[in-house]
Amino acid sequence: MPLLRHNDRTLLSISPTKRLTGFFMNTKTSFSRIFFGLGLMTLFIASPLPVRAENVGLGIAAVINEEVISVLDLESRITMILNSSQMKSTPENRARLKPQILRNLIEEKLKLQEASRTGVEVPKADISARLQAIAANNKMTLDQFSNMLMQSGVPISTLSMRIETELAWQTFVGLKLARDIKVSEEDISDELNRIRSNAGKPEYLLAEIFIPVNKPSQDQEAQMLSRRLLQEIQKGASFKTLATNFSRAPSSVSGGDMGWMQANHLVNELENVVRQLKPGQVSMPVRSIGGYYLMLLREIRSSPGLEGGETILKVSQLHVTVANVNDPQVANATAQQLNSITRTASSCPQLESLSGLPGYPFKTSLLSGSMGEISLSTLPKKMQAVLGPLAVGQPSPPLVTGGGLAVMMICERQSEAQDLDKAREKVSRTLKNRRLDIAARRRLNDLRRDAFVDIRQ
Repeated sequence: MPLLRHNDRTLLSISPTKRLTGFFMNTKTSFSRIFFGLGLMTLFIASPLPVRAENVGLGIAAVINEEVISVLDLESRITMILNSSQMKSTPENRARLKPQILRNLIEEKLKLQEASRTGVEVPKADISARLQAIAANNKMTLDQFSNMLMQSGVPISTLSMRIETELAWQTFVGLKLARDIKVSEEDISDELNRIRSNAGKPEYLLAEIFIPVNKPSQDQEAQMLSRRLLQEIQKGASFKTLATNFSRAPSSVSGGDMGWMQANHLVNELENVVRQLKPGQVSMPVRSIGGYYLMLLREIRSSPGLEGGETILKVSQLHVTVANVNDPQVANATAQQLNSITRTASSCPQLESLSGLPGYPFKTSLLSGSMGEISLSTLPKKMQAVLGPLAVGQPSPPLVTGGGLAVMMICERQSEAQDLDKAREKVSRTLKNRRLDIAARRRLNDLRRDAFVDIRQ
């Protein structure tokens, strides 16, 4: 059985079939929506020792419109970000990240205040459900999940607050801003004509990390943070996790995923950089409008235009941790053993249950389980080559990824025929989401400008 090798960061950056914006989210995005929690917990467990925020008092880090961000809030968030990003909790790293993370907390506070002012409240049951989903996808009960977080120096309230902010802002944007977004039939026709005219031209599957510069005094700090994140990526940190934790672009909710784009749709500084990248490469920090960008190029293809429909796959995987997986002899021997165990599986539940069999010889990682629904055309070509020919219920050859080996299986396959009505609906949704992103950024800029902010740390 041949052993297939794949770039880890590219595989773990599999994007959902739809962008996440406001209430125009598609239910096929569960894989991306829980990735923050899943990736975070994997990295916490992988930490050899708990990383704690020590000597933390109950002082005030900042006051935003008479509401307080405590020093404990700030230090707990720093600890969570360091753990989930696989960065060492050194005094230097904590000091370097503190200004940016404090600004992120201030931004979250402004979002919650605006949502509350307009009557948007997040039911506690929704927050609990999200926590339950993250715990379940990591094979834990909520109590186990909470205890594991606490052992790493992070109270469950730190993650709960982040979830609440995300849900509140999505609801606010979807209910309050979306009603003012208009997309005309002429707009849709113009976009369809543009798509047709660009058929056959190069398209780039991109992801981004955006570090904003809201005033000139922040420029050097933002540049240094961008360089530090690039260093962490070069050491093997997940681009997706870092984008979730640090990027302030709307794409951060999907790990920085921007989808397929043509380079000339980017501003000049980014267009020039993207054209020079090769698949799998991350750019140096690029100063552009509003701040610094790190750009990841995953894949290049020729634009399909409006031809053909989408193939939607529901995928599951069995992922095992392998020490010295980069040693070809170790990897091939383990792959043969894993293949002999998985080749009899004929359904996703059977594949997922193999780790519970008596005598199972591997350590199953938290990356095992459902990967949600994925559009085949959004995957890199290497992954298309693996999953495309598979029949439903057929195990893939073992793939080297994520510090181990993975066997993947298609649980369901759906082919969506392309028709003009569906194309117009998709374009309308894309244009609305794009304009909604812009409106949300403008509202947040207004909130920053009008807020009373007293930073004490």
